[in-house]
Amino acid sequence: MIYCGIDWAERTHDVALVDDSGQLLAKRHITDDAAGYKILLDLLAENGDTEENPIPVAIETSRGLLVAVLRTGKRQVFAINPMAAARYRDRHSVSRKKS
Repeated sequence: MIYCGIDWAERTHDVALVDDSGQLLAKRHITDDAAGYKILLDLLAENGDTEENPIPVAIETSRGLLVAVLRTGKRQVFAINPMAAARYRDRHSVSRKKS
């Protein structure tokens, strides 16, 4: 199984595709416009994305043009609150405090 993660920003986004083991398969920087969306679709297609078996996408927002367009088909889109991800890292990482 392949998964797509998008680090959302106002004008540009960083896209990463990983497999079940967490190995990075592809990484791209896209713009927040039709050209950027086309690059994203091409990247997904190159890695096995089909209409019958779309690659799920996790993104840091639940709003915006990119999210709306991703949700038009059968694709699962998971909006992840960036603060929730930061708190998860805090809970599950080694403390940097010295004793």
